[in-house]
Amino acid sequence: MGIFNSTLILLKEKKAPASMILELNENLKSIGILLQKSDYARIIFNDSRNEEEKEPITLQKSHTDEEVIGLLSSWKGLGLLSYRHINIEFPFLINYISWDDQYLQGLEISYQLSAENYTNRDHIKDDILLKIIEFINPLLAVGSIGNSEDEFRVDLGLEYNLDYIKNKKFDIDIRL
Repeated sequence: MGIFNSTLILLKEKKAPASMILELNENLKSIGILLQKSDYARIIFNDSRNEEEKEPITLQKSHTDEEVIGLLSSWKGLGLLSYRHINIEFPFLINYISWDDQYLQGLEISYQLSAENYTNRDHIKDDILLKIIEFINPLLAVGSIGNSEDEFRVDLGLEYNLDYIKNKKFDIDIRL
């Protein structure tokens, strides 16, 4: 499975999922990041706060980005989509997070720490992660790009994560 580096981005305010994800998707395209749609790409849904589960949906190449985002946004717990960028080996993931089962409140961006990605970590940080963060204009963005082993737990409550990161320093550390 491998080791993944993750960056947590907390929005300044709660957002309606569909419109926010559609807008972000257009911004991602502008820097060469494309939603992965193939016979093995799936939407992985997060459990809801009351631990309801939803089965993953396999995507087809024929799905439009709007259809994929509509499927993701229709689930109260939101979930995980795979993306591709020419400078990141293997698909990378964006987990769209709701801690209240109603609004989009944060994102977790993860990519596999392969030898190639480790070599490209500065490029990944500067030309991909920081640009995504810029698109979102968040309250905070913290994470590892290969030099930190700290990890937060987005599957746990927002308060847990805020308390966890309060006194820690990360490779990417933007706090307003």
